[in-house]
Amino acid sequence: MRSIPPLLACSIVCGTLPSIAAAEPLTPVRFQQILATAKAYAADRTLIFYCTRDEPGMLPFNYLIIHSETEAALNKLKAAGSEARQNAELVEAVMANVRYPTTGAGDAAMDADCKSKNVKQNYFTFSGPLITPLDRRPPFDSLK
Repeated sequence: MRSIPPLLACSIVCGTLPSIAAAEPLTPVRFQQILATAKAYAADRTLIFYCTRDEPGMLPFNYLIIHSETEAALNKLKAAGSEARQNAELVEAVMANVRYPTTGAGDAAMDADCKSKNVKQNYFTFSGPLITPLDRRPPFDSLK
Protein backbone atom coordinates (compact mmCIF):
# COMPACT_ATOMS: atom_id res chain seq x y z
CA MET A 1 0.00 0.00 0.00
CA ARG A 2 1.37 3.42 -0.97
CA SER A 3 1.54 6.21 1.54
CA ILE A 4 -0.35 9.43 0.98
CA PRO A 5 2.57 11.96 1.03
CA PRO A 6 4.37 10.53 -2.05
CA LEU A 7 1.08 10.40 -3.96
CA LEU A 8 0.26 13.96 -2.94
CA ALA A 9 3.73 15.13 -3.96
CA CYS A 10 3.34 13.43 -7.33
CA SER A 11 -0.05 15.07 -7.82
CA ILE A 12 1.38 18.48 -7.06
CA VAL A 13 4.34 18.01 -9.39
CA CYS A 14 2.10 16.68 -12.14
CA GLY A 15 -0.38 19.52 -11.61
CA THR A 16 -3.42 17.30 -11.25
CA LEU A 17 -4.90 19.06 -8.25
CA PRO A 18 -7.36 21.69 -9.48
CA SER A 19 -6.95 23.85 -6.38
CA ILE A 20 -3.27 24.32 -7.18
CA ALA A 21 -4.02 25.70 -10.65
CA ALA A 22 -2.19 28.91 -11.44
CA ALA A 23 -4.25 32.08 -11.39
CA GLU A 24 -4.07 34.41 -14.35
CA PRO A 25 -1.92 37.49 -13.69
CA LEU A 26 -3.51 40.86 -12.99
CA THR A 27 -2.47 42.71 -16.15
CA PRO A 28 -3.82 46.13 -17.21
CA VAL A 29 -6.01 44.45 -19.84
CA ARG A 30 -7.31 41.96 -17.29
CA PHE A 31 -8.04 44.77 -14.85
CA GLN A 32 -10.12 46.57 -17.50
CA GLN A 33 -12.09 43.33 -17.93
CA ILE A 34 -12.63 43.28 -14.17
CA LEU A 35 -13.97 46.85 -14.23
CA ALA A 36 -16.29 46.01 -17.14
CA THR A 37 -17.60 43.02 -15.20
CA ALA A 38 -18.16 45.19 -12.12
CA LYS A 39 -20.19 47.67 -14.19
CA ALA A 40 -22.25 44.85 -15.74
CA TYR A 41 -22.83 43.47 -12.24
CA ALA A 42 -24.02 46.93 -11.12
CA ALA A 43 -26.45 47.06 -14.04
CA ASP A 44 -27.78 43.60 -13.14
CA ARG A 45 -28.21 44.60 -9.50
CA THR A 46 -29.96 47.81 -10.55
CA LEU A 47 -32.44 45.77 -12.56
CA ILE A 48 -32.98 43.33 -9.68
CA PHE A 49 -33.50 46.20 -7.24
CA TYR A 50 -35.93 47.84 -9.64
CA CYS A 51 -37.91 44.65 -10.16
CA THR A 52 -38.14 43.99 -6.40
CA ARG A 53 -38.66 47.63 -5.36
CA ASP A 54 -42.21 47.02 -4.10
CA GLU A 55 -41.25 44.05 -1.93
CA PRO A 56 -41.48 45.13 1.72
CA GLY A 57 -38.24 45.13 3.67
CA MET A 58 -35.95 44.48 0.69
CA LEU A 59 -33.93 47.71 0.72
CA PRO A 60 -31.68 46.89 3.72
CA PHE A 61 -30.90 43.50 2.21
CA ASN A 62 -30.08 45.11 -1.13
CA TYR A 63 -27.47 47.27 0.60
CA LEU A 64 -26.09 44.24 2.41
CA ILE A 65 -25.86 42.22 -0.80
CA ILE A 66 -23.95 44.97 -2.59
CA HIS A 67 -21.60 45.36 0.37
CA SER A 68 -20.86 41.67 0.88
CA GLU A 69 -20.53 40.78 -2.81
CA THR A 70 -18.29 43.76 -3.53
CA GLU A 71 -16.16 42.86 -0.51
CA ALA A 72 -15.76 39.26 -1.73
CA ALA A 73 -14.66 40.49 -5.17
CA LEU A 74 -12.31 43.02 -3.57
CA ASN A 75 -10.72 40.27 -1.48
CA LYS A 76 -10.06 38.23 -4.62
CA LEU A 77 -8.58 41.26 -6.34
CA LYS A 78 -6.29 41.94 -3.37
CA ALA A 79 -5.19 38.30 -3.30
CA ALA A 80 -4.26 38.65 -6.99
CA GLY A 81 -1.86 41.47 -6.09
CA SER A 82 -3.92 44.57 -6.79
CA GLU A 83 -2.82 48.04 -5.81
CA ALA A 84 -4.85 50.40 -3.59
CA ARG A 85 -5.90 52.46 -6.63
CA GLN A 86 -7.24 49.34 -8.39
CA ASN A 87 -9.16 48.37 -5.27
CA ALA A 88 -10.76 51.81 -5.13
CA GLU A 89 -11.62 51.68 -8.84
CA LEU A 90 -13.37 48.34 -8.38
CA VAL A 91 -15.52 49.70 -5.56
CA GLU A 92 -16.25 52.83 -7.58
CA ALA A 93 -17.27 50.77 -10.64
CA VAL A 94 -19.94 49.07 -8.54
CA MET A 95 -21.09 51.85 -6.24
CA ALA A 96 -21.23 54.59 -8.88
CA ASN A 97 -23.33 52.43 -11.18
CA VAL A 98 -25.86 50.73 -8.91
CA ARG A 99 -29.18 52.54 -8.73
CA TYR A 100 -31.72 52.09 -5.96
CA PRO A 101 -35.20 52.91 -7.26
CA THR A 102 -37.84 54.15 -4.89
CA THR A 103 -41.00 52.22 -4.10
CA GLY A 104 -43.59 52.92 -6.75
CA ALA A 105 -41.04 54.14 -9.31
CA GLY A 106 -41.99 53.42 -12.90
CA ASP A 107 -39.90 52.86 -16.02
CA ALA A 108 -41.47 51.12 -19.03
CA ALA A 109 -38.16 49.79 -20.39
CA MET A 110 -37.13 48.35 -17.02
CA ASP A 111 -40.62 46.89 -16.50
CA ALA A 112 -40.22 45.11 -19.84
CA ASP A 113 -36.78 43.79 -18.79
CA CYS A 114 -38.24 42.55 -15.49
CA LYS A 115 -40.79 40.50 -17.39
CA SER A 116 -38.62 39.29 -20.27
CA LYS A 117 -35.80 38.18 -17.95
CA ASN A 118 -38.17 36.79 -15.33
CA VAL A 119 -36.14 38.71 -12.76
CA LYS A 120 -38.36 38.45 -9.71
CA GLN A 121 -38.84 34.69 -9.93
CA ASN A 122 -35.16 34.07 -10.71
CA TYR A 123 -34.09 36.29 -7.83
CA PHE A 124 -36.27 34.59 -5.25
CA THR A 125 -35.37 31.10 -6.50
CA PHE A 126 -31.64 31.87 -6.77
CA SER A 127 -31.47 31.01 -10.46
CA GLY A 128 -30.37 32.70 -13.64
CA PRO A 129 -27.28 34.69 -14.57
CA LEU A 130 -28.42 38.01 -13.07
CA ILE A 131 -28.02 36.81 -9.51
CA THR A 132 -24.46 35.53 -9.90
CA PRO A 133 -22.30 37.25 -7.27
CA LEU A 134 -19.56 39.51 -8.58
CA ASP A 135 -16.71 37.34 -7.33
CA ARG A 136 -18.08 34.31 -9.22
CA ARG A 137 -18.30 36.04 -12.58
CA PRO A 138 -15.52 35.91 -15.15
CA PRO A 139 -12.75 37.10 -14.81
CA PHE A 140 -13.08 37.07 -10.99
CA ASP A 141 -13.74 33.35 -11.04
CA SER A 142 -10.17 32.76 -12.25
CA LEU A 143 -8.51 35.00 -9.65
CA LYS A 144 -7.03 33.20 -6.67
